Amino acid sequence: MKASISFPEIQNLLAEKAQQNVAFAFVDPKTIKVTYPLNLGFIKKDISANLIIKELVGSDLLLQLDAGMGSDTMLTTVLSLLKGKVPEGLMEKRQDSCLLLHLDQIEEVKTVFEKVDVTDLHVLTEGIEVEGALK
Repeated sequence: MKASISFPEIQNLLAEKAQQNVAFAFVDPKTIKVTYPLNLGFIKKDISANLIIKELVGSDLLLQLDAGMGSDTMLTTVLSLLKGKVPEGLMEKRQDSCLLLHLDQIEEVKTVFEKVDVTDLHVLTEGIEVEGALK
């Protein structure tokens, strides 16, 4: 069984739920380019980084942020921007600029993981595709 979600759908969900305008683009089957419009009043600049899918175990997704030398600082900044805007316990910072997402902390996604054994997650040119089998 396969299911997909388009980048515009993900962008709209983030704008609605976390009040963050983020753009996504395909890099390769395990990598998404993420662009965030930074607006500090006097400075307006798009900040980009690659999110690499490292591993999916159950409902835990391990991602690595690649933004060059400032990856760890950027990850810390992103987490502080999202604090209070996403479910508590959803994100856990790890070593080497990695982020562990506990997807079962999102109520709508938790329901999917209760019914589907997710086996793979990969990036398509227009979005993300999830593969799995019904339980």
